[in-house]
Amino acid sequence: MLERPAGPARTPDWGIADAGTGVGTPSAEVHRGDCWAQGRKLRPVSAERARAELAGGMRACAVCRPDTVLNRP
Repeated sequence: MLERPAGPARTPDWGIADAGTGVGTPSAEVHRGDCWAQGRKLRPVSAERARAELAGGMRACAVCRPDTVLNRP
């Protein structure tokens, strides 16, 4: 028998979601977990991973601005 989770799924603090679909646009963006602009699929990541992705050049969401919260320019 399969067990059901105790409650609703926890909203992650940070995540990575696919962004643009056109040529020359980044393929992913870092988002806050509660961002309304994250799209359908948000892959949860730790704050450390989010910082590393931003430092590596991944674009930050222009709506929720995770770079300002994570202290990344």
